Amino acid sequence: MATDFNLLGQKPSQDLICRGLFAISVFWGAYLLFQIEPLIGKFILPWFGGSPAVWTTCMLFFQILLLGGYAYAHLSLNKLKPKQQSWLHIGLLLLALSALPITPSADWKPVDGAQPTWAILVLLLRSVGLPFFVLAATSPLLQAWFARACPTRSPYPLYALSNLGSLLALLSYPFVFEPYFKLGQQTLGWSLGFGLFVLLCGSLGLYFKHLAQNHAISETPISLDNEVRLVENLSPMTRWLFWLGLPAITSTLLLAVTNQLCQDVASVPFLWILPLAFYLISFVLCFAEFKWYRRSIFIPAALLGGLGLVIALYQGSRIGLEWQISIYSLGLFFCCMICHGELFRLRPQPSQLTAYYLAISVGGAMGGLFVALLSPLIFPLYFEFHIGLFVCFALVFAVLVVEKPKPLIVSLGSVILLLLGGHLMAHAHEASAAQSMVSRNFYGVLRLVDRDIEQPDQARRVLRHGAIDHGFQFLAADKQHKPTAYYRPETGVGLALQHFPKPQRRIGIVGLGVGTLLSYGKADDYFRIYDINPTVVELAENQFSFIKNTPAQHDIVIADARLALDREPSQQFDILVLDAFSGDAIPMHLLTVEAMQQYFRHLQPDGVLVIHIANRHLDLRPLLHGLAQRENYQFKVVHTPSREDDFGLYKTDWAYLTRNQAFLQHPVISQALDNTELPNKTVIWTDDFSNLFSLLKTKNKI
Repeated sequence: MATDFNLLGQKPSQDLICRGLFAISVFWGAYLLFQIEPLIGKFILPWFGGSPAVWTTCMLFFQILLLGGYAYAHLSLNKLKPKQQSWLHIGLLLLALSALPITPSADWKPVDGAQPTWAILVLLLRSVGLPFFVLAATSPLLQAWFARACPTRSPYPLYALSNLGSLLALLSYPFVFEPYFKLGQQTLGWSLGFGLFVLLCGSLGLYFKHLAQNHAISETPISLDNEVRLVENLSPMTRWLFWLGLPAITSTLLLAVTNQLCQDVASVPFLWILPLAFYLISFVLCFAEFKWYRRSIFIPAALLGGLGLVIALYQGSRIGLEWQISIYSLGLFFCCMICHGELFRLRPQPSQLTAYYLAISVGGAMGGLFVALLSPLIFPLYFEFHIGLFVCFALVFAVLVVEKPKPLIVSLGSVILLLLGGHLMAHAHEASAAQSMVSRNFYGVLRLVDRDIEQPDQARRVLRHGAIDHGFQFLAADKQHKPTAYYRPETGVGLALQHFPKPQRRIGIVGLGVGTLLSYGKADDYFRIYDINPTVVELAENQFSFIKNTPAQHDIVIADARLALDREPSQQFDILVLDAFSGDAIPMHLLTVEAMQQYFRHLQPDGVLVIHIANRHLDLRPLLHGLAQRENYQFKVVHTPSREDDFGLYKTDWAYLTRNQAFLQHPVISQALDNTELPNKTVIWTDDFSNLFSLLKTKNKI
């Protein structure tokens, strides 16, 4: 009789309760799942140097645990009876409460700049692993319960609803939570929200158990005969190839696009969240009950998006921030739409629901592993983007081919793939050939470029990080001692190192670069240099001669400067130079109140903090003005324009924070100071609170 009852459907009141409880629980679980990602990423970002790879590693962790949650749901549904499933999941929900609050322990802060990938993964597992695992298992588990409790309704709209919850969580973080709440408040609020989720999901588990006891559920989901299943015409191997490959390639593109954006601006939640938001929007649209995906619309749009991405690759940093964000985000969105749209077209009947979702999560984890772990080992540059873009169109073309389209479609698709592959290979070859040496690690891609070799008086070796020059040295023996680029004698840092009136100076430098500043060293000077990237140190020592030729005494500390300075007694620096850059941006954790207090602790009372503030997208003056006022320091800027007749001088801005009036009134220094009126607004960042939007230059406002 129970079977007949379920096939006939449930009472209207029971059906309404089912739909409401399931919808609320799935939505709220997905919201919490994706809000914890930027929250915990921002929390640990300062501990590991502010590199974009911190977020890539976090994403790898989230994808692996998402896979674990989906595998748990699949095994639970296939091995346990409904009542056992309910009790097991309620037990896990209660156990996850023991992990609250989710604030990571400061004991996990690294002691050096060694490869931190595994340390980040273990840290995340210990701090948020269990709550994230439970949340990850919720969506597939509840959708499978829904298919049994409401057997005449499709569970796939719940998947779209879960992605909508994830999307709202991501969008609310940079615009609602990050600007107005401190990190401690955010973690507390999230923990309270998780408690509410445990109450909701636990109640639903008890309700499902009650239905099972009263034989008011289907033992297995029934097929929905009114839905056509294209996947049933495919062999099991082909089916699994698409179920794994389509989500794997969108995951690869998601992380590759994030790397592309973050390397030239800053690794901040907004630039993590934006690509992920477009990725989730594609899931929402493709899996919604109203079928948004249309091949006739989105395949041509994806081709235009792919063309834009190829153009952006060739243009590099020459295009503005607005264009970079627009092209990469829309290109990613259209690629995800065609992949996820075809993935939805290949969906199975609800009886295979958890296997299908498990395959999607395995594919996502494969993409994360490829970008975060495998690519840095096998590719010198970010070639995973090239591979992801090509395979995206190749897979969609393969889906079309198995449906036996007209020969014209096959021919046209083949030509498009050949053109795309040719341009991507040409760009990869051009990027590789332009470098004399390439080194890639957790902190990014470092490249050595020898320029103007045919002109001995201009020949120089340049160190590039991402798309930014981080210093150079002339190759001619009689010019190797000359400071260049951002460090010329007429720049702010050059003036400070030449005219600070004190013998036997102690000078600290955060960010080694090629070691140019050591060219200002004298025999009685002592330089203490901090750099988190061991490869930078290796290149500066072996490929440039500033370090080996300086008469000054010096030590190099390979560690994050904030963490190293925190552990050391006061160094009593006369000058402390902050020149740490990731791509084109100073890592945000080096410009907070707590960071400034650490710098001032290591300065002499009459010392000078010199900060490199040149940036194409951010105006750091309001921030440093606010920090200087808070600590009762003078804030001055030296602006040095570039000159057409002098390629060795780069346009740059250096800021001074000091209480040393004699230094500021030195004739050469005072004449060089920028007398432009300081910005009226001031900004304060702390380790617990920072917001990038307030510093975007007017032309780059988003």
